[in-house]
Amino acid sequence: MKNLDPGSGPPGRTVWWWLALGAVLVGAALRLWQWRLGTTFFIDELAVLHNLAVRPPGQLLGVPLAEAQVAPPLFLLVEKACLLVFGPSELSLRLPALLASLAALGLLWAVARRVLDERLVPLALLTFAVGFTFVYYSNQVKQYASDVALTLLVLEVALRLRDAPPPAPRFWVAAALAGVVVPFYSQACVLVFAGCGAALVLLAFLDAGRPRLRATAAVVGAWAVGSGASLAAAQATLQPTTRAFMHFFWREGMLPLNARLPVILAGDMAERWANGLGWPHPTSLWVAGTLVGVVLLWRQRRGVALLLLAPWLVGVVASALQQFPLRMRLMDFLVPIMILFLFVAFQEAVRWAGRRSRPLGRAVLALCAGPVLYSTTRHNLPPFCAEDAKTLYAQLARARRPGDAVYAYYGAGQTLRWYGPRYGLGPASYRLGHCYRHLPGAERHYLAEADAFRSRRVWLVMVHFDAYESQVLSAYLDSIGRRGSRFTVARELPDEAVGFPTVYAQLYDLSDAKRAARFSAATFPLPPAPPRPADEICWSCYGPQVIANNQY
Repeated sequence: MKNLDPGSGPPGRTVWWWLALGAVLVGAALRLWQWRLGTTFFIDELAVLHNLAVRPPGQLLGVPLAEAQVAPPLFLLVEKACLLVFGPSELSLRLPALLASLAALGLLWAVARRVLDERLVPLALLTFAVGFTFVYYSNQVKQYASDVALTLLVLEVALRLRDAPPPAPRFWVAAALAGVVVPFYSQACVLVFAGCGAALVLLAFLDAGRPRLRATAAVVGAWAVGSGASLAAAQATLQPTTRAFMHFFWREGMLPLNARLPVILAGDMAERWANGLGWPHPTSLWVAGTLVGVVLLWRQRRGVALLLLAPWLVGVVASALQQFPLRMRLMDFLVPIMILFLFVAFQEAVRWAGRRSRPLGRAVLALCAGPVLYSTTRHNLPPFCAEDAKTLYAQLARARRPGDAVYAYYGAGQTLRWYGPRYGLGPASYRLGHCYRHLPGAERHYLAEADAFRSRRVWLVMVHFDAYESQVLSAYLDSIGRRGSRFTVARELPDEAVGFPTVYAQLYDLSDAKRAARFSAATFPLPPAPPRPADEICWSCYGPQVIANNQY
């Protein structure tokens, strides 16, 4: 098998190079904009941050994390260093994700130049640069942005190891060392190392004379050691209950090991084109184009195609074996490869048209730019914020009178623990409710908690709430009291985003004894409850949103 060539685009600074640079700068500007705004931490971030805040560095290694969290050890140590050196602000703690996302822009450029004609590189980069999922998760205290950047790093290293002539010996050594370290920063990269490592060994074995087989085997062996040690460490710190919860939470991301697998995988890919990247419907068209790109690249440059395809194949196998959910944001580390394959298909269309006439080639290239340009208008610009509890608590602090009670729904526990003290909401100043969803007559337990505030003014604070439970609490308090001021803060996310549309604080005056006597928690007529599957009831009170009442 022939060695990989370094790509068809010349390295000079042509107009296409400048357009590619422009795409990178657009992506960098969006990420920096989102970072600089310092939006409210989401509850998943806060669950990680609580572990960082209360544990010394040594207890972040080899000890299971609290609040149903899992994270690689090097990621935790880097975040802990930011906390200690720069403080607990959003800007400091999101800095690692920002830097990883900025690096990913340059790494994708390097990989794309090896795969695509220079005319298609700017469009592939712009797709990645403006994709909502990559901008949003570039500013999360989670490892998603690092997964993307390190996946692209592994791909670039793997492609360089197939260069002709081979890279210098020091590059092989650096590649081996990277494979020992990177798996401890990105768990998803274990799949990438497995796929690219197997592909590199196969390609080296098929080379005439096998001149680089020994060096390749040594590098891949180091990758296997690093990945194996990382997996062993992760398994040792994963509690059985956390494992079970993760399997429940991400159950829809585990591909079935049956004939429906291709259909479900195609649907998950289509979801990323639509919601993650903002491309127009029908997104099945882009999934089909991605598959066409796989076939075309396989025919033209089989080694490149194998290295790009292998991480996907390993990811699919891991998901089918119920070991890794391949869906939504957990699929993002593979999405840049999906982008490259689609643009391989576009590239062939442009070449075909260009062979017939130059104007036709330019017209087809312009058509290829259409969905990319559409995606720049599909999603609103930053700030992106899922639940803006900071703004809500600031408004509540200004409106709250001395003596006003605060009853916080249990889903507000994470944000109150982190942000509450800066707005006068210390643990002693509010009552945090419990989650009762797993108990018989769950709704009446919430109403009994609300009964504790009879004869006074109380603010109901609802963050990360279940719609039905919010409806029940509001209906009950409306029946025994009178509404006052209300503050509602809407999320700032694309319309397609999954999540909670608002957070709110509602004032109730429960001082009217006659009105309050109309109902009690035991007698209030409940609205019809929606059906809940048994497994959802079992796990719905487990995870990062559940905090014992005021026990921190």
